[in-house]
Amino acid sequence: MATLLVAAAREELGDLPGEVVGVGPIVAGVRAAVLFERRKPDRVVMVGTGGAYPNGPAIGTAVAGSRVGWSYGIATLGLGYVPRPPSPVDGDASMLDQLTVERLPILTVGAVTTDLALASRLADGWAVEHLEAFGVALACREAQIPFVCVLGISNEVGRDAHVQWLTHRDAAQEAARKAVAALLV
Repeated sequence: MATLLVAAAREELGDLPGEVVGVGPIVAGVRAAVLFERRKPDRVVMVGTGGAYPNGPAIGTAVAGSRVGWSYGIATLGLGYVPRPPSPVDGDASMLDQLTVERLPILTVGAVTTDLALASRLADGWAVEHLEAFGVALACREAQIPFVCVLGISNEVGRDAHVQWLTHRDAAQEAARKAVAALLV
C-alpha cells in the first residue's frame, strides 16, 4: 500500500520521507492534487503542527483529525455570507484506528487566529486550528483517497500563538512524527 506523507513545510517531515505541499489552504490543496496525480497514492497522511482552541489539547501532545473542516472567519464574525460552505472531511476510520493519539476535530482557517473573541467563536465544535489540513483533505476527498491528519500541538490559539509556536514547534513536530510512525510501516 502506497502511503504518501505530506506536510506544509520540510521541517515538519524531519527525517521522514514525504512531500511538501506549502503553506495555506489553497496552495496546499492545489499542490496536493498535483502530487496525487503524479504519485497515485493509496492513502495520504498529513503531519504538522496546530494550535489548540480554548479547552483544547495540551501543548506538546499529538492529535489525529476525526474530521477536518473549513471556516471563513469573516462569516463567523457575521461580517459576510457564504452561500455554499464546503462540508467537513472525516478522517479515514482505518487509519485512525491504527493511531494511539486522541481524535479531535481540526478546523482550517485562512490565517493564524490571534483575536481571542474570534478564537472563541471558531472553537464552537472544533478543538484544533491548522492552516493546510482542509485543502489537502478536500483534494483527497475529490480524488477518493483515504486521508488522516496528525498534528503536534505547538500553541494555544490567540495573541501569543506565534511566540508559543516558535518556542514549542520542535517538540510538537516530533510528537506528530512519532504518532504517524504506525502508518508508515
